[in-house]
Amino acid sequence: MTSQPLSVEALQAAILADTHLAIRSGGTKSAPPNSERTATIDLSRLKGIVDYSPDECVFTAFAGTPLAEIDAVLSERSQYLPFDPVLVGSGATLGGTVASGLSGSGRYRYGGVRDFVIGIRVIDGAGRLIRSGGKVVKNAAGFLLHHAMVGSLGRFGVIVDVTCKVFPRPEAQATLRVGCGSLEDAWKAVMRLQMARRDVEAIDFDADGTLWVRIAGRSQSLEARLEALGDLLGGEKVSDTVEASLWHDVQEFAWAPPTGSIVKVAGANLLRIGSTFRSARYFCGGSCAWLGGTDSSTMAVLLADAGLRGQVVRGPNAGTFVGQCQPNAFEARVRRVLDPHNRFHAASDSGR
Repeated sequence: MTSQPLSVEALQAAILADTHLAIRSGGTKSAPPNSERTATIDLSRLKGIVDYSPDECVFTAFAGTPLAEIDAVLSERSQYLPFDPVLVGSGATLGGTVASGLSGSGRYRYGGVRDFVIGIRVIDGAGRLIRSGGKVVKNAAGFLLHHAMVGSLGRFGVIVDVTCKVFPRPEAQATLRVGCGSLEDAWKAVMRLQMARRDVEAIDFDADGTLWVRIAGRSQSLEARLEALGDLLGGEKVSDTVEASLWHDVQEFAWAPPTGSIVKVAGANLLRIGSTFRSARYFCGGSCAWLGGTDSSTMAVLLADAGLRGQVVRGPNAGTFVGQCQPNAFEARVRRVLDPHNRFHAASDSGR
């Protein structure tokens, strides 16, 4: 059974009406429930921008609001979410992006989605409407539930709306492409770039050793900065006609086979599994990777052997964790408080 609440009150009623719940919205990063006992709450109709203050660089929107709609509104005031949220063109929503905690290539320079969420409203498993954070950018003390909801994948409650800060959109951007020859050589080039302390937005590379470095800022200084990068790394500028589609394809996983699973992995041992996953995209300076494969079960074994945990982003087990998954005592305590009746059990089983 699927419900599509249109209001906060209807969402509270839907949560209290069932004992086994799964939450969906755009459906870009989660798989359908695997149990007939699980009721689905579809947030796709609980959408719209509630408030937008361009001068304060802050907006609030309902969880089911497509990021493409938010981006269109922000673009009118030359603002944007700079962490390159993924699957925007495929229908990703604000709530799903927060719940999955997924950030793209821009995370290298600007931080991830957690760094942009400053407030949130959540309905927990007891039907209580909880507010965390606020609508202004400031420091706060105590337990930050709005940060805990980032990457929670539906364990703690249902996101109602989210308040985010935004940044001014850069005047121009450019990308340098460097053919390093191998994954190891690409990694060495990244180390050389980071030691040089250049101001760059994104550093991506693939399993074949192709490196992409993106910079942004004022138009008149961009060419000189790009030339300096070329002197350091070699390579060539990506043409203006290709650049926009290049980073769009990265966000939409167009580099990966259209079928199969995609797993996000973060950690210090990523190069250990580099030769195993030929379909891979390393980002955030190599501290994170998207891994493509036909069988998430095999990927889980390989990640566990390497001491890594991955989050399945696309595929039959989307919305779950694979690899070396350790019990989290703090998470279990938070779930007991926010979901005393275990309504979100479908999201909180040991496989997630």
